[in-house]
Amino acid sequence: MVYTVPTGVALRGVGLGAVGLGLCVIGAVVLIDRDPGRGVTIGLGLILALGAAMALLVLLSGVFRLLGRGARLVLDGEGFLNATGPGTGVRKARWKDVRKVQTDGRFVSVDLAGGKRSLIRTSVLDASPRELAQQLRARLNKGHGIRPLT
Repeated sequence: MVYTVPTGVALRGVGLGAVGLGLCVIGAVVLIDRDPGRGVTIGLGLILALGAAMALLVLLSGVFRLLGRGARLVLDGEGFLNATGPGTGVRKARWKDVRKVQTDGRFVSVDLAGGKRSLIRTSVLDASPRELAQQLRARLNKGHGIRPLT
């Protein structure tokens, strides 16, 4: 199972990047049309170029997120891959190394063997913390040979 960024968040990045890039292009056209002095043209041109580069970065980030790249959590039969951002601790672990799963609302904390920890940022994923913690516990129990009570 793969959890990724919500589609709405990715589309917001695409929209903001496209609007920003469009505004920079309009600004460049107005700058060329007005033809101010050389110093003003260079200064405003650099500001518009920097704004266009930042808008393009936001646009590409949104497109990559729509394509399933970027922040994600992958759960499989062997373990999990936590790619939800920097500072999350252990990125990849096997189910046999998982000791405990708990949530505080914003993060799901996965305690591992050897005192290590993996923090899953649920704010960047299309899943609620409670649902994600239950899914992790179910996988953990299955990996340890424990069957859930019915």
